Amino acid sequence: MSHSEHASRIAVIIPCLDEALTIGSVVADFRRELPDAQVVVIDNGSTDATASIAAAGGAVILHERRRGKGHAVRKAFRQIDADIYLLVDGDGTYPAGDAHKLIAPVVSDHADVAIGTRLEKASRSEVHWINRIGNRLFLSTVNFIFRAEVGDLLTGYRAMTRQFVRQSPIFSSGFELETELTILALDRGARTEEVPVRLISRPAGSRSKIRIVGDGFRILYVIFLLLRDYRPLTFFGGIGLAVGLLGLAPGLFVTWEFAKTHVVRIPTAVLATGLEMVSVSLILAGVILTTVARRFREIAFQVNGIQEDLRSLSSRPRAPSAGGHSRSDDDQDLAAHRGPGAEGHG
Repeated sequence: MSHSEHASRIAVIIPCLDEALTIGSVVADFRRELPDAQVVVIDNGSTDATASIAAAGGAVILHERRRGKGHAVRKAFRQIDADIYLLVDGDGTYPAGDAHKLIAPVVSDHADVAIGTRLEKASRSEVHWINRIGNRLFLSTVNFIFRAEVGDLLTGYRAMTRQFVRQSPIFSSGFELETELTILALDRGARTEEVPVRLISRPAGSRSKIRIVGDGFRILYVIFLLLRDYRPLTFFGGIGLAVGLLGLAPGLFVTWEFAKTHVVRIPTAVLATGLEMVSVSLILAGVILTTVARRFREIAFQVNGIQEDLRSLSSRPRAPSAGGHSRSDDDQDLAAHRGPGAEGHG
Protein backbone atom coordinates (compact mmCIF):
# COMPACT_ATOMS: atom_id res chain seq x y z
CA MET A 1 0.00 0.00 0.00
CA SER A 2 1.30 3.43 -0.94
CA HIS A 3 1.73 6.37 1.40
CA SER A 4 -1.21 8.18 -0.19
CA GLU A 5 -3.46 5.21 0.49
CA HIS A 6 -2.40 5.32 4.12
CA ALA A 7 -3.39 8.99 4.27
CA SER A 8 -6.95 8.34 3.01
CA ARG A 9 -9.55 6.53 5.07
CA ILE A 10 -10.81 3.70 2.88
CA ALA A 11 -14.01 1.71 3.44
CA VAL A 12 -14.54 -1.53 1.53
CA ILE A 13 -18.32 -1.90 1.14
CA ILE A 14 -19.49 -5.50 0.55
CA PRO A 15 -23.26 -6.10 0.23
CA CYS A 16 -24.09 -9.76 0.80
CA LEU A 17 -27.02 -12.14 0.58
CA ASP A 18 -26.30 -15.78 1.44
CA GLU A 19 -22.60 -15.71 0.54
CA ALA A 20 -21.30 -17.94 3.36
CA LEU A 21 -19.28 -19.96 0.85
CA THR A 22 -17.20 -16.99 -0.31
CA ILE A 23 -17.44 -14.12 2.18
CA GLY A 24 -14.70 -15.44 4.47
CA SER A 25 -12.08 -15.43 1.71
CA VAL A 26 -13.32 -12.07 0.33
CA VAL A 27 -12.93 -10.38 3.73
CA ALA A 28 -9.52 -11.98 4.28
CA ASP A 29 -8.28 -10.96 0.82
CA PHE A 30 -9.29 -7.32 1.21
CA ARG A 31 -7.91 -7.10 4.73
CA ARG A 32 -4.63 -8.44 3.38
CA GLU A 33 -4.51 -6.10 0.36
CA LEU A 34 -5.81 -3.03 2.26
CA PRO A 35 -4.78 -3.60 5.89
CA ASP A 36 -5.65 -0.04 6.98
CA ALA A 37 -9.08 -0.05 5.35
CA GLN A 38 -12.35 -0.66 7.16
CA VAL A 39 -14.03 -3.73 5.66
CA VAL A 40 -17.82 -3.44 5.99
CA VAL A 41 -20.18 -6.31 5.18
CA ILE A 42 -23.88 -5.48 4.84
CA ASP A 43 -25.90 -8.59 5.58
CA ASN A 44 -28.97 -8.22 3.39
CA GLY A 45 -31.21 -10.70 5.21
CA SER A 46 -29.06 -13.79 4.75
CA THR A 47 -30.40 -17.14 5.92
CA ASP A 48 -26.96 -18.73 6.20
CA ALA A 49 -23.85 -17.91 8.26
CA THR A 50 -22.69 -14.99 6.09
CA ALA A 51 -22.73 -12.43 8.92
CA SER A 52 -20.98 -14.61 11.51
CA ILE A 53 -18.26 -15.71 9.09
CA ALA A 54 -17.60 -12.10 8.05
CA ALA A 55 -17.50 -10.95 11.68
CA ALA A 56 -15.07 -13.73 12.56
CA GLY A 57 -12.84 -12.48 9.74
CA GLY A 58 -12.70 -8.99 11.24
CA ALA A 59 -15.33 -7.18 9.17
CA VAL A 60 -17.75 -4.59 10.50
CA ILE A 61 -21.29 -5.95 10.11
CA LEU A 62 -24.35 -3.90 9.18
CA HIS A 63 -27.79 -5.49 8.86
CA GLU A 64 -30.36 -4.45 6.25
CA ARG A 65 -33.56 -6.51 6.30
CA ARG A 66 -35.00 -5.04 3.12
CA ARG A 67 -33.81 -7.30 0.33
CA GLY A 68 -31.98 -5.62 -2.52
CA LYS A 69 -28.43 -4.50 -3.24
CA GLY A 70 -29.52 -0.88 -3.46
CA HIS A 71 -30.98 -0.93 0.05
CA ALA A 72 -27.79 -2.50 1.43
CA VAL A 73 -25.40 -0.05 -0.21
CA ARG A 74 -27.55 2.95 0.72
CA LYS A 75 -27.36 1.91 4.39
CA ALA A 76 -23.58 1.60 4.23
CA PHE A 77 -23.18 4.99 2.56
CA ARG A 78 -25.29 6.59 5.29
CA GLN A 79 -23.61 4.96 8.28
CA ILE A 80 -19.98 4.63 7.21
CA ASP A 81 -17.77 7.72 6.99
CA ALA A 82 -14.66 7.45 4.85
CA ASP A 83 -12.64 9.40 2.29
CA ILE A 84 -12.85 6.66 -0.33
CA TYR A 85 -15.55 4.01 -0.76
CA LEU A 86 -14.61 0.80 -2.55
CA LEU A 87 -17.72 -1.10 -3.60
CA VAL A 88 -17.35 -4.81 -4.37
CA ASP A 89 -19.51 -7.93 -4.44
CA GLY A 90 -19.20 -10.64 -1.82
CA ASP A 91 -19.23 -13.58 -4.24
CA GLY A 92 -15.47 -13.65 -4.78
CA THR A 93 -15.65 -12.83 -8.50
CA TYR A 94 -13.63 -9.59 -8.21
CA PRO A 95 -9.99 -10.16 -7.14
CA ALA A 96 -8.88 -8.03 -4.21
CA GLY A 97 -5.50 -7.59 -5.90
CA ASP A 98 -7.10 -5.18 -8.39
CA ALA A 99 -8.13 -2.83 -5.57
CA HIS A 100 -4.88 -0.84 -5.63
CA LYS A 101 -5.10 0.14 -9.30
CA LEU A 102 -8.82 0.86 -8.92
CA ILE A 103 -8.24 3.17 -5.94
CA ALA A 104 -5.13 4.83 -7.41
CA PRO A 105 -6.83 7.47 -9.63
CA VAL A 106 -9.17 8.43 -6.77
CA VAL A 107 -6.39 8.66 -4.19
CA SER A 108 -4.26 10.79 -6.54
CA ASP A 109 -7.25 13.12 -7.15
CA HIS A 110 -7.33 12.32 -10.86
CA ALA A 111 -10.87 10.93 -10.64
CA ASP A 112 -13.99 11.16 -8.48
CA VAL A 113 -15.16 7.72 -9.61
CA ALA A 114 -13.11 4.75 -10.83
CA ILE A 115 -15.06 2.02 -12.61
CA GLY A 116 -13.63 -1.47 -12.83
CA THR A 117 -14.46 -2.44 -16.39
CA ARG A 118 -14.68 -6.14 -17.19
CA LEU A 119 -15.39 -5.91 -20.91
CA GLU A 120 -12.02 -4.80 -22.24
CA LYS A 121 -9.64 -7.44 -23.60
CA ALA A 122 -7.03 -6.34 -21.07
CA SER A 123 -9.28 -7.46 -18.22
CA ARG A 124 -9.37 -11.15 -19.30
CA SER A 125 -12.75 -11.47 -17.57
CA GLU A 126 -14.87 -14.61 -17.50
CA VAL A 127 -18.19 -12.92 -18.33
CA HIS A 128 -21.11 -15.12 -19.39
CA TRP A 129 -22.20 -14.41 -22.98
CA ILE A 130 -25.77 -13.55 -21.90
CA ASN A 131 -24.50 -11.03 -19.36
CA ARG A 132 -22.10 -9.60 -21.94
CA ILE A 133 -24.91 -9.09 -24.50
CA GLY A 134 -27.22 -7.52 -21.89
CA ASN A 135 -24.49 -5.21 -20.67
CA ARG A 136 -23.70 -4.08 -24.23
CA LEU A 137 -27.40 -3.42 -24.91
CA PHE A 138 -27.90 -1.26 -21.82
CA LEU A 139 -24.51 0.35 -22.35
CA SER A 140 -25.40 1.42 -25.89
CA THR A 141 -28.70 2.88 -24.64
CA VAL A 142 -27.07 4.94 -21.88
CA ASN A 143 -24.20 6.13 -24.09
CA PHE A 144 -26.65 7.23 -26.79
CA ILE A 145 -29.02 9.02 -24.41
CA PHE A 146 -26.35 10.73 -22.31
CA ARG A 147 -23.80 11.17 -25.13
CA ALA A 148 -21.21 9.29 -23.09
CA GLU A 149 -18.53 6.68 -23.70
CA VAL A 150 -18.93 4.38 -20.72
CA GLY A 151 -17.21 1.01 -21.18
CA ASP A 152 -18.98 -1.11 -18.54
CA LEU A 153 -22.37 -0.14 -17.12
CA LEU A 154 -23.10 -2.99 -14.72
CA THR A 155 -19.77 -3.61 -13.01
CA GLY A 156 -19.96 -4.07 -9.25
CA TYR A 157 -16.34 -3.00 -8.61
CA ARG A 158 -16.08 0.77 -8.11
CA ALA A 159 -14.09 3.33 -6.11
CA MET A 160 -15.75 6.64 -5.22
CA THR A 161 -14.82 9.74 -3.28
CA ARG A 162 -16.67 10.84 -0.17
CA GLN A 163 -17.90 13.95 -1.95
CA PHE A 164 -19.43 11.95 -4.80
CA VAL A 165 -21.16 9.55 -2.40
CA ARG A 166 -22.57 12.41 -0.31
CA GLN A 167 -23.85 14.23 -3.40
CA SER A 168 -25.45 11.16 -5.01
CA PRO A 169 -28.86 10.15 -3.67
CA ILE A 170 -29.53 6.47 -4.36
CA PHE A 171 -33.13 5.37 -4.87
CA SER A 172 -32.58 1.97 -6.49
CA SER A 173 -33.46 -1.10 -4.48
CA GLY A 174 -31.83 -3.90 -6.45
CA PHE A 175 -29.19 -4.66 -9.06
CA GLU A 176 -30.07 -1.53 -11.00
CA LEU A 177 -27.85 0.25 -8.45
CA GLU A 178 -24.81 0.17 -10.76
CA THR A 179 -26.80 1.79 -13.56
CA GLU A 180 -27.92 4.57 -11.22
CA LEU A 181 -24.39 5.21 -9.94
CA THR A 182 -23.11 5.46 -13.52
CA ILE A 183 -25.84 7.88 -14.60
CA LEU A 184 -25.37 9.99 -11.46
CA ALA A 185 -21.68 10.33 -12.33
CA LEU A 186 -22.58 11.37 -15.88
CA ASP A 187 -25.20 13.87 -14.72
CA ARG A 188 -22.96 15.50 -12.13
CA GLY A 189 -19.98 15.70 -14.44
CA ALA A 190 -17.89 13.60 -12.06
CA ARG A 191 -14.38 12.84 -13.23
CA THR A 192 -14.63 9.19 -14.18
CA GLU A 193 -11.82 6.81 -15.05
CA GLU A 194 -12.20 3.23 -16.20
CA VAL A 195 -9.72 0.66 -14.97
CA PRO A 196 -9.57 -2.86 -16.47
CA VAL A 197 -10.25 -5.47 -13.79
CA ARG A 198 -10.63 -9.20 -14.00
CA LEU A 199 -13.89 -11.01 -13.32
CA ILE A 200 -13.56 -14.67 -12.39
CA SER A 201 -16.22 -17.36 -12.19
CA ARG A 202 -18.10 -18.13 -9.00
CA PRO A 203 -16.83 -21.17 -7.09
CA ALA A 204 -18.80 -24.40 -7.32
CA GLY A 205 -21.90 -24.27 -5.13
CA SER A 206 -22.21 -20.47 -5.21
CA ARG A 207 -25.40 -19.20 -6.87
CA SER A 208 -25.98 -15.84 -8.55
CA LYS A 209 -28.94 -13.75 -7.30
CA ILE A 210 -29.41 -12.00 -10.67
CA ARG A 211 -32.59 -12.82 -12.61
CA ILE A 212 -31.70 -12.29 -16.25
CA VAL A 213 -35.14 -11.24 -17.55
CA GLY A 214 -36.62 -9.61 -14.44
CA ASP A 215 -33.54 -7.59 -13.53
CA GLY A 216 -32.99 -6.72 -17.19
CA PHE A 217 -36.40 -5.06 -17.41
CA ARG A 218 -35.78 -3.31 -14.08
CA ILE A 219 -32.49 -1.89 -15.35
CA LEU A 220 -34.11 -0.67 -18.58
CA TYR A 221 -36.96 0.87 -16.59
CA VAL A 222 -34.50 2.66 -14.29
CA ILE A 223 -32.58 4.04 -17.29
CA PHE A 224 -35.70 5.78 -18.57
CA LEU A 225 -36.71 6.94 -15.08
CA LEU A 226 -33.30 8.51 -14.60
CA LEU A 227 -33.53 10.02 -18.07
CA ARG A 228 -36.81 11.64 -16.99
CA ASP A 229 -35.32 12.92 -13.73
CA TYR A 230 -31.88 14.07 -14.92
CA ARG A 231 -32.52 14.92 -18.58
CA PRO A 232 -36.12 16.22 -18.56
CA LEU A 233 -35.73 18.24 -21.76
CA THR A 234 -34.45 15.19 -23.62
CA PHE A 235 -37.19 12.98 -22.16
CA PHE A 236 -40.23 15.27 -22.49
CA GLY A 237 -38.86 17.06 -25.53
CA GLY A 238 -38.30 13.76 -27.32
CA ILE A 239 -41.82 12.57 -26.56
CA GLY A 240 -43.21 15.97 -27.52
CA LEU A 241 -41.36 15.92 -30.83
CA ALA A 242 -42.69 12.42 -31.57
CA VAL A 243 -46.26 13.49 -30.77
CA GLY A 244 -45.80 16.60 -32.94
CA LEU A 245 -44.65 14.52 -35.88
CA LEU A 246 -47.59 12.18 -35.30
CA GLY A 247 -49.96 15.15 -35.44
CA LEU A 248 -48.55 16.30 -38.78
CA ALA A 249 -50.18 13.43 -40.67
CA PRO A 250 -53.83 14.32 -39.92
CA GLY A 251 -52.96 18.03 -40.02
CA LEU A 252 -51.46 17.85 -43.51
CA PHE A 253 -54.35 15.69 -44.67
CA VAL A 254 -56.94 18.21 -43.42
CA THR A 255 -55.02 21.08 -45.03
CA TRP A 256 -54.71 19.26 -48.35
CA GLU A 257 -58.39 18.30 -48.35
CA PHE A 258 -59.51 21.83 -47.52
CA ALA A 259 -57.36 23.30 -50.30
CA LYS A 260 -58.86 20.86 -52.78
CA THR A 261 -62.52 20.64 -51.74
CA HIS A 262 -62.99 23.54 -49.27
CA VAL A 263 -64.37 20.96 -46.82
CA VAL A 264 -62.95 20.44 -43.32
CA ARG A 265 -63.20 17.13 -41.50
CA ILE A 266 -63.84 18.40 -37.97
CA PRO A 267 -62.79 15.21 -36.06
CA THR A 268 -59.52 14.97 -38.00
CA ALA A 269 -58.80 18.66 -37.49
CA VAL A 270 -59.49 18.37 -33.75
CA LEU A 271 -57.17 15.35 -33.55
CA ALA A 272 -54.36 17.18 -35.32
CA THR A 273 -54.78 20.30 -33.18
CA GLY A 274 -54.90 18.25 -29.98
CA LEU A 275 -51.73 16.36 -30.84
CA GLU A 276 -49.85 19.56 -31.62
CA MET A 277 -51.01 21.17 -28.36
CA VAL A 278 -49.85 18.13 -26.41
CA SER A 279 -46.52 18.30 -28.26
CA VAL A 280 -45.96 21.95 -27.34
CA SER A 281 -47.00 21.30 -23.71
CA LEU A 282 -44.51 18.42 -23.37
CA ILE A 283 -41.65 20.48 -24.79
CA LEU A 284 -42.48 23.40 -22.48
CA ALA A 285 -42.63 21.00 -19.51
CA GLY A 286 -39.15 19.75 -20.43
CA VAL A 287 -37.78 23.31 -20.59
CA ILE A 288 -39.32 24.27 -17.23
CA LEU A 289 -38.20 21.09 -15.46
CA THR A 290 -34.67 21.50 -16.83
CA THR A 291 -34.50 25.00 -15.37
CA VAL A 292 -35.85 23.78 -12.01
CA ALA A 293 -33.40 20.84 -11.96
CA ARG A 294 -30.50 23.20 -12.65
CA ARG A 295 -31.48 25.45 -9.74
CA PHE A 296 -31.71 22.46 -7.40
CA ARG A 297 -28.25 21.31 -8.50
CA GLU A 298 -26.90 24.76 -7.64
CA ILE A 299 -28.54 24.61 -4.20
CA ALA A 300 -27.21 21.10 -3.59
CA PHE A 301 -23.72 22.22 -4.62
CA GLN A 302 -23.82 25.15 -2.19
CA VAL A 303 -25.18 23.01 0.67
CA ASN A 304 -22.50 20.37 0.15
CA GLY A 305 -19.86 23.10 0.11
CA ILE A 306 -21.13 24.43 3.45
CA GLN A 307 -21.12 20.91 4.91
CA GLU A 308 -17.54 20.32 3.80
CA ASP A 309 -16.49 23.67 5.30
CA LEU A 310 -18.15 22.80 8.61
CA ARG A 311 -16.52 19.38 8.56
CA SER A 312 -13.07 20.87 8.03
CA LEU A 313 -13.66 23.45 10.78
CA SER A 314 -14.85 20.83 13.26
CA SER A 315 -11.76 18.69 12.63
CA ARG A 316 -9.41 21.67 13.08
CA PRO A 317 -7.97 21.96 16.65
CA ARG A 318 -8.82 25.13 18.56
CA ALA A 319 -5.96 27.51 19.25
CA PRO A 320 -5.24 27.97 22.97
CA SER A 321 -5.50 31.43 24.51
CA ALA A 322 -2.59 33.25 26.13
CA GLY A 323 -3.44 31.76 29.51
CA GLY A 324 -3.16 28.23 28.19
CA HIS A 325 -6.92 27.62 28.00
CA SER A 326 -8.92 27.15 24.87
CA ARG A 327 -11.62 29.66 23.98
CA SER A 328 -14.32 27.19 24.96
CA ASP A 329 -12.72 26.76 28.41
CA ASP A 330 -12.67 30.53 28.94
CA ASP A 331 -16.31 30.79 27.92
CA GLN A 332 -17.25 28.05 30.39
CA ASP A 333 -15.30 29.77 33.21
CA LEU A 334 -16.99 33.08 32.43
CA ALA A 335 -20.44 31.46 32.48
CA ALA A 336 -19.64 29.83 35.83
CA HIS A 337 -18.58 33.16 37.38
CA ARG A 338 -21.69 34.91 36.13
CA GLY A 339 -23.99 32.46 37.80
CA PRO A 340 -27.72 32.12 37.25
CA GLY A 341 -29.66 35.18 36.18
CA ALA A 342 -26.57 36.92 34.80
CA GLU A 343 -27.72 36.65 31.18
CA GLY A 344 -28.87 39.84 29.57
CA HIS A 345 -26.78 42.16 31.78
CA GLY A 346 -23.96 44.09 30.11
